[in-house]
Amino acid sequence: MKSGNFQSFHLDKPLMRSIYKKGYRMPTPIQRKTIPIVLDGNDVVAMARTGSGKTAAFLIPIIQKLKNHQAVNGSRALILSPTRELALQTHKFVRELTRFTDLRCETILGGDSMERQFAKIHDYPDIIIATPGRLLHIAVEMNLKFSKIEIVVFDEADRLFEMGFKEQLNEILSRLPKKRQTLLFSATLPQTIIEFSEAGLRNPILIRLDTETKISDDLKMIHLCCRNEDKLAALILLLKSVIKCDEEQTIVFLPTRHHIEFTKSILDHYGIKSTYLYSSLDSEARKMNIHSFYKKIVKVLLVTDLAARGVDIPLLENVINYNFPSKPKLFVHRVGRTARAGHLGTAYSLVSNDEIPYLFSLSLFLDHPFKVVSKGDTDEQVKRDQNSETLLGSIPQTLIDDQNETLTRLIDQNSDLDSMRKVCQSAYKLYLKTRGITDSESVQKSKTILQAKIEHHPIFSSNQSSNDHIDGLETKNADDLLIQNKRFEMLNSIKCYRPNTTIFELGNTKKNAIAFEVMKQKRKSTDQFIKRNIIDYSTTENSENKDIPKSFKDEDFFLKHKSDTFHYEKGLGLSQSFNNQIKNAILDFDGDEKETIAKRMNQQKWDRKKKKFVRSGDDENKIKKIRTESGNLISTSYKSGLYEKWQKKSKIRQKSISDGGKENEWNDNDNEHDEDLSNVCQKRNRSIHRMKSKESRKKSLRNDSTKKQIRSELKTSEEILKSRRKQMHRKLAIKNNETI
Repeated sequence: MKSGNFQSFHLDKPLMRSIYKKGYRMPTPIQRKTIPIVLDGNDVVAMARTGSGKTAAFLIPIIQKLKNHQAVNGSRALILSPTRELALQTHKFVRELTRFTDLRCETILGGDSMERQFAKIHDYPDIIIATPGRLLHIAVEMNLKFSKIEIVVFDEADRLFEMGFKEQLNEILSRLPKKRQTLLFSATLPQTIIEFSEAGLRNPILIRLDTETKISDDLKMIHLCCRNEDKLAALILLLKSVIKCDEEQTIVFLPTRHHIEFTKSILDHYGIKSTYLYSSLDSEARKMNIHSFYKKIVKVLLVTDLAARGVDIPLLENVINYNFPSKPKLFVHRVGRTARAGHLGTAYSLVSNDEIPYLFSLSLFLDHPFKVVSKGDTDEQVKRDQNSETLLGSIPQTLIDDQNETLTRLIDQNSDLDSMRKVCQSAYKLYLKTRGITDSESVQKSKTILQAKIEHHPIFSSNQSSNDHIDGLETKNADDLLIQNKRFEMLNSIKCYRPNTTIFELGNTKKNAIAFEVMKQKRKSTDQFIKRNIIDYSTTENSENKDIPKSFKDEDFFLKHKSDTFHYEKGLGLSQSFNNQIKNAILDFDGDEKETIAKRMNQQKWDRKKKKFVRSGDDENKIKKIRTESGNLISTSYKSGLYEKWQKKSKIRQKSISDGGKENEWNDNDNEHDEDLSNVCQKRNRSIHRMKSKESRKKSLRNDSTKKQIRSELKTSEEILKSRRKQMHRKLAIKNNETI
């Protein structure tokens, strides 16, 4: 037996067959560290890079501990996922690992039929994979207790606690037994697990792997600087000329659903086959779109961040960030879908001027600096830097202009595209309002890049284009390149032109002559002082000590007041939901007079449903809620009576006692009050049944006394003779009439 393989975990033979059938031979680092701890029954908080095998790290020990199906005990493992895509992916993985066992696994997801989910619960599944909202709905409808759950898994735990599932998670956790094993898994988890105290952890073991690398070593990052107005043209240029979208699979991350619909229509006009995915998409359409991309029927997938959680595409080549993510860990989740299992991958990011601070935040988070392609760099230096460092470069303006002309002509000819573009512009304004704010250090560093000129990225250089056949960039002689560079410099100088004069000096007329003279005198007195204190940071490395000002400080000389992993841990921290942020940002002042206080209390608001003015209150009072047995408040919409209707329709009684005389998982042995209540209900039902049976007997006796004897349907011989005589008399009468 080799040390370090799956056999060292002492797993059962059916599970080992499934693992080898899946193609696994050696466990990954997260699996090697986590599986023994979970098998020992300890609570675990684990973090590892996307694609490192986290799903198998908690599924293998769960299957090993459950072993066989037990219909009497019912569900013993619960896996909570933030999105239905991730839940379906986990369910597929469970089916593959349990193919040689009799364990049952079911999914409880939003968007599916609740009647089918009621039937799934009645089938006693061993493992339930669910989203919090629908699981709570089912639990309230069926009054489930989850008293037999042994293991609870929070998959993508940071996303679960950030997406506003607090109400659902609190109620679900209150229905779980106290003696349970809790597992938290995610690709981005902070070191301080106090933010996950609501999960009910008991002496958890923290496992954080790959904290030094953060992203795969096989991932190549390319940052392209362009304006917001040119991003669509840059995207089409990347898909058509650089990536070759007909050959390689590509995921494009867009900010909103409206951007996805608009981009999908544009790509269709260009003949680029693509599919899309967003959170409000129908579940059946979502399955079809994922299947078409998974089977490589289409090679381009347009997604949003919310819908992309759980979309697992093996051997994905490219990821494109249409908008640079505002959080570093969001970038890690995006690019973590490529460069897996030793395969190469590329992440392209379109960075506008207002997104450069987020690029600096990412470099601090990853501890991986990037280099700006400058004018003085030679081709050899650029090629060497391209292989060793991450470069920030620009896109040739000629290529952008050609694509913009085609797009403008296409949109002008199609009124639908024009209206969709306007909707995208409005949606982008709302997106900017909800986008996070970066730290001041990144903003300060980004100003130096905004003032400098960014040269073309090496993937658009003349030598590179001759190899990759980029349309519009042919190898030219030195004179043509010189003319082209001068043209670019002139255009950039026009774009970046900022007048040195103030508003008082513009339009020198008699009205502002006094202000003009004041500013003129001020310039004479301050220009020399400003020039004397300006530091040229670009030449400080090659200058002598006497040229460096005395105010210069070496950042590595002094003791740091922050740890080396400060920016990394800050990027991994959990963020509040949008509703909580809004509540914290609101500041209302009470009135200081009787009239203002009364006016505030009697403030009214128009109600669309009631068609009248109603008194406006707090948001909590507007939502009708009920208090559960655990004391938590939940929405009244969770209790709608669907389960009782389904019981009458399917003729299934309330699940309390199984056929074998043993209680199932939904009945709590320790709750004497529930047993007494059930006994009272049974006695009442028996008495009602006896009364009904007595009434039915009395009615039957009355009917027997008054009921006549039932005639036989067969005729007697006398009746047959009588009928024949009547027929003879009729025939004789007819003959006599004819003779007369």
